[in-house]
Amino acid sequence: MSAEGLKVDAASFSNANEVNVASYHLDLKVDFEKKKLGGLILMTVVGIVDANSVVLDTRDLAIEKIETVDGEAVEYNLDDPHPVFGSKLSVKVAVKKGGKKTFRIYYSTSPTSTAIQWLPPSNTAGKKHPYLFTQCQAIHARSMLPCMDTPGVKSQYTARVEVPSALTALMSAESLTKGEGKKGSSSGSTSFYEFKQAVPIPSYLVALVVGNLKEKVIGPRSSVWSEPEMVDAGAHEFAQTEDYIKKGEEIAGPYVWGRYDILLLPPSFPYGGMENPCLTFVTPTLLAGDRSLATVVIHEISHSWMGNLVTCKTWKDFWMNEGFCRFLELKIIKALFGAEHFDLHACIGLKALRESIKMYGEKHNFTKMRPELKGVDPDDAFSSVPYEKGLNFLIYLENLIGGEKVMNPFLKAYCDKFKFSTVTAEEFREFFVSTCESKVDKKVLEGIEWSNWWNTPGMPYKENKFDRTLVDSSIKAAENAANGLAVDGNMVANWSTQQLVVFLDHLEDIETKRIQEATKAGKLAEFTADFHKALNKLEKDVGFSKYKNSEIRFRWCKIGIRAEWKPVFEDAKDFATEQGRMKFVRPLYRLLFASKLGKRMALETFQAKRQIYHSIAAKMVARDLGLA
Repeated sequence: MSAEGLKVDAASFSNANEVNVASYHLDLKVDFEKKKLGGLILMTVVGIVDANSVVLDTRDLAIEKIETVDGEAVEYNLDDPHPVFGSKLSVKVAVKKGGKKTFRIYYSTSPTSTAIQWLPPSNTAGKKHPYLFTQCQAIHARSMLPCMDTPGVKSQYTARVEVPSALTALMSAESLTKGEGKKGSSSGSTSFYEFKQAVPIPSYLVALVVGNLKEKVIGPRSSVWSEPEMVDAGAHEFAQTEDYIKKGEEIAGPYVWGRYDILLLPPSFPYGGMENPCLTFVTPTLLAGDRSLATVVIHEISHSWMGNLVTCKTWKDFWMNEGFCRFLELKIIKALFGAEHFDLHACIGLKALRESIKMYGEKHNFTKMRPELKGVDPDDAFSSVPYEKGLNFLIYLENLIGGEKVMNPFLKAYCDKFKFSTVTAEEFREFFVSTCESKVDKKVLEGIEWSNWWNTPGMPYKENKFDRTLVDSSIKAAENAANGLAVDGNMVANWSTQQLVVFLDHLEDIETKRIQEATKAGKLAEFTADFHKALNKLEKDVGFSKYKNSEIRFRWCKIGIRAEWKPVFEDAKDFATEQGRMKFVRPLYRLLFASKLGKRMALETFQAKRQIYHSIAAKMVARDLGLA
């Protein structure tokens, strides 16, 4: 199967230009022994134009049969698989413009479904029960259910899920009822759970988790769910969730999803968080003990408006999900903690952006805000680029039109205008100009170089200015540390996590530059010896090796690996295998692989531990290590 059949969305075979999936119902049974979901999807579609068939995305799904609601067989064709995009499923159901058709697809998933992570009891905190969780972003929903797997199609859904009776099921939806399933069968007793998502969502936001889960209430519309062993720590870490939601509502408008629950996942979850509606998934690497990493939850809460309520139409405009979300996230942080923290977070984001651009190359297509993705797996383009270039573009626009007094009302109007639907960059531009033209000088709006912002690779097209008060104190201390001078341990102990991040990031920048200079001058051995002394002194002054905060531990490991400083290598290996968050795992493996002391360690560790990682993370790390 070639990629030529891809239509509106470069990553989807669906005929979303002809037919829309209005709603669907899932009736599934979870089989941990076979590592499969099996059952049916009852799908209702509406014709946008007259269409002869409904074309869906699948990947490694076994299609048993398709029938009408009356039980009559429906013809279908399942194409040979494309290596990236899966198999096109053409259902021979004709739909008139404005008409509706409903049909059932009986199917089962594959044990190798890229959307579903099956954890044995040994990979859970409790060590007694198996665990399942899904991760459908970007194009993995098609390996969990037949669907139009594109962000441009948003549907309501209901579900009934049957699971072993000792376990609990949750979805990205409102939980309705729990009932008894089969008793005394060969596979043991079962229970069923029913769900309803009344707000239309794209396929990548469908989510399911099944495990030994316990609930702890943390607010009027929020609970933390996790294995019992972690639920108290999670409830402590995320106790301020309601404050964050209220600030989001003040800026962006009503929270429409009812519940905002948090699922604290096992360590193999590949992201910091996933904004599944009603049930945000978060990594246990956020459990710092001091709530210093709760800003990830602020980011996921911000997706309740930016990405979930208003969604990019295709992955080309992923910046409209993540850039807008970062913008709202920092506005919530500003409202709660002060303007200097907005700028601090923005500066940290720029550092991450520089690293992504360096990795790809400054002229690479993936460093554009709007990359060309024809024939490309959207996972391959995932980086900080859409987050930080999108954020910086919106900051630029805000400064241009007169600040928050103009931009904040625009954000609320934007969410109201495009709620429950999708948006393209061009539609955003049109709405921005039409909304602001009565408040902003016409020449200012005409002077916005939209195409240059969207299509110029590398760093943001224009540079924003940020208050560097909090940044500069961290940078000065990092320069002292790099030169082997004393660093006040008491001062560092009182810094926020973000100030510590700036300190370590700048120390790494200095280190990288000096390595390059020393290599060019043929004096790398001398630099290494001196820098080892500086790191030994810094460890004595501050004790970074004792930090449990994952952001700090990650950066300390990176600095040590670059310098071939032996004390960090075992900790780096441990950190890379204690969790599967790609933000940490991929850079650590890349650095170990590039180092003299760590190359063999990286290869042997990954080959021995590959099964602990989510399939998405394992695929990307294998590629980083030349094993793909």
